[in-house]
Amino acid sequence: MESFTDLEKATIIQEVTDTFTQLIEAINRKDIAAWEIFYSKQAFVSAAAGGDVFPTRTDWIQAITSNFSMRERQQVEVHSLQVIPLASDTVLLTSQQSAMMTLKSGESTQYRHVFTMIWKKENEGWRILHSHESWVDDPIR
Repeated sequence: MESFTDLEKATIIQEVTDTFTQLIEAINRKDIAAWEIFYSKQAFVSAAAGGDVFPTRTDWIQAITSNFSMRERQQVEVHSLQVIPLASDTVLLTSQQSAMMTLKSGESTQYRHVFTMIWKKENEGWRILHSHESWVDDPIR
């Protein structure tokens, strides 16, 4: 594992945290164009959501575009975030969120959600190489 000064580590953590915050903001706006820029065009590996695996960036973007189109609104609130630099250009990110969504049909759901992501620093900034997300229903009371 690569060594970092405290300043280098803090800088990497802050940059990825800020970028992840922008990703969450795009999700909350259901802004697919803003959301998809966070996924690497150069080195995308895969994405997994629940039991579904998406081996290409195109497959992943199509799936999320379809999901977003069925929703009237959605709100994700981050409760915990851990950013672990693995190298000067590679980070492991884990997070826990609560999420609420209302479908265009009027049905509402609330759930607990987690991300595990590998981020890489590219020319355009920090981008996601691999993303895994899971959730469990948390009934709205």
